[in-house]
Amino acid sequence: MALRGLTDSAAGALKTTTQAGYCERLGTFLSTGPSDITTKLKTFVVDADKDQVRAWTESIRVLRSAIERLAAKHAGVSEDGWVLLEYTIPLESRRVDALILLNGAVVVLEFKGKTRPTQADVDQAAAYARDLRAYHRECATVPVHCALVLTRSAGEIDDRGAVDIIGPDQVSACCEKVIRPGEPTPDAGRFLEIECYQPLPSLIKAARELFQSGTLKRVHRAAAATEPTLAKCAEIVHQTASQKRRALILICGVPGAGKTLVGLQLAHAKYLDDLAIADAAGGKPTAPAVFLSGNGPLVEVLQYELKSAGGDGKAFVRGVHEYVKTFTRAKDRIPPNTSLSMMKRSVLSMLPR
Repeated sequence: MALRGLTDSAAGALKTTTQAGYCERLGTFLSTGPSDITTKLKTFVVDADKDQVRAWTESIRVLRSAIERLAAKHAGVSEDGWVLLEYTIPLESRRVDALILLNGAVVVLEFKGKTRPTQADVDQAAAYARDLRAYHRECATVPVHCALVLTRSAGEIDDRGAVDIIGPDQVSACCEKVIRPGEPTPDAGRFLEIECYQPLPSLIKAARELFQSGTLKRVHRAAAATEPTLAKCAEIVHQTASQKRRALILICGVPGAGKTLVGLQLAHAKYLDDLAIADAAGGKPTAPAVFLSGNGPLVEVLQYELKSAGGDGKAFVRGVHEYVKTFTRAKDRIPPNTSLSMMKRSVLSMLPR
């Protein structure tokens, strides 16, 4: 693997990544046989069927042609740029078909073997780009562009909002429009580090302001009744942090008593910023707490209520299953959050770091 210009930690992230099925310099991608690439992808996606492999083969062919044309017009792009295939969005199970990291730009490509798109196809591609913009540190200062590639069509088909709908012959032109020669390329090693995927500070601020404003009427309905419990939990959190210990808080109550609200209020508490522990690089998590639940419908409702803050309402609310899966893929992964999770039988656990 070409690791030119990477730090030791970044190189390590590439060698041990569990976030992408394939990650290489554009030049290495061009010189690698398609069958070798699909073999790597099949190792990453163990349940891939024949249709999936066929789709990979087709998208690889399209990408090779586009990158060859791009490299012919922009000297150095083969050595500077990166291609990531089957990039898994952290904390979720969704996978992006292809990401291309170019000088001063990130390009999201979603491939569909169709002549016309559905709204669901457009929404899927748009959601990938939205989440990278809202949660990925490497995308905070670099524009994220998104294209839906219909492999059974051609030309510039349409654009819907922030999504360009194009045929495979337009992938190179799409990249040419956004590349910024002379500007640095996002570092693939850092891009794959799980620590880079956290809500951006502006999103945290917006989510807290929305939650504290009291406009979430259905969520705040039981606020007054939960204040004593919330105060006691806050006391335990501060005491535990000062002693550098961990605590498990169990909150019991009948349905509708406000257990969920207590968890949300704790997750949004601003004082957690001061209690958060810095990582090895000296940085603190932008979201020191997260509300986790194994109740899928509950997660969807809460995210919907917080949606207007941005990032699809996922700044402080996540499904517990994908969260656990993300941080158990590798032994050295440590969650950046103080975890709040709503478990079965209405048990709320809080595990301060």
